[in-house]
Amino acid sequence: MRRILVPTDFSDQARSAFEVAVTIARQTGAAIKLLHVVEMPNSSYSFSATGDLVGGNGMEQVYMMKLLETTQQRMAQLERSVEHEGVEVVQEVDADSVIRKIRRVISDDKVDLVVMGSKGSSGMDEFLIGSNTEKVVRTADCPVLTVKGPIANFQIRNIVLASDFKREISTAVEKFKYFQHMFGAKLHMVYINTPGAFESSSNLRTRMQKAAERYGLQNFTINVYNDTIEEDGILHFAEEIGADLVMMATHGRTGLSHLLSGSIAEDLVNHSDIPVLTFHLK
Repeated sequence: MRRILVPTDFSDQARSAFEVAVTIARQTGAAIKLLHVVEMPNSSYSFSATGDLVGGNGMEQVYMMKLLETTQQRMAQLERSVEHEGVEVVQEVDADSVIRKIRRVISDDKVDLVVMGSKGSSGMDEFLIGSNTEKVVRTADCPVLTVKGPIANFQIRNIVLASDFKREISTAVEKFKYFQHMFGAKLHMVYINTPGAFESSSNLRTRMQKAAERYGLQNFTINVYNDTIEEDGILHFAEEIGADLVMMATHGRTGLSHLLSGSIAEDLVNHSDIPVLTFHLK
């Protein structure tokens, strides 16, 4: 792992994400980029090759330049507020669409991991708009680690790998195995058996054992957990075993399909107090 991206909105959750990123960077030697994106009031704004803001009228330019200057000061304060001796940290402030800019940085900088804070949401806000974190989880080309709150000592000992183990997830598993090996953690494979899609435990355990052999997993357990819905089952199982991290592959559904059926990975990002590592399967 060489590059970690930490998008920040200066919230407490984003600061927690920065702290977690520093811990990972110390173990891997990765460099961190702190990114804040100022949402553009209209699409006419852009930066010239020299870094000057162009577009808009004179008063709008003055306002935007002052906003960017203030934001850069806050970025400097954020960097100073988290002890990161020995870890390379660079800052970037830009004016753009948040999601478009994050995706561009992931591609241009060849980012290996995004670490983001998640405030969570519920009710109509969640149904209608979701969060920037969810959108990154749904579209990023690298693993995304979401952090809900402060973690005094980010040490991973028990990891939950939740899946139906039917679809091919080998690309994601290779990323997940890296995290398991990095922390020397125990992996707990889990299938959530629900009333609407019930299968025999014997068949499920056989399928999961074959998946473990196919993916070359080590230091793992196989678990079938009964619950009413998948999301609740994953959370309840993770809490029962004292998990430090939940890992899931996501297929990044969008549009009407996403609104009607939802995404378990995105729901977990919203509702889990345990950090969640996701990888979007194309």
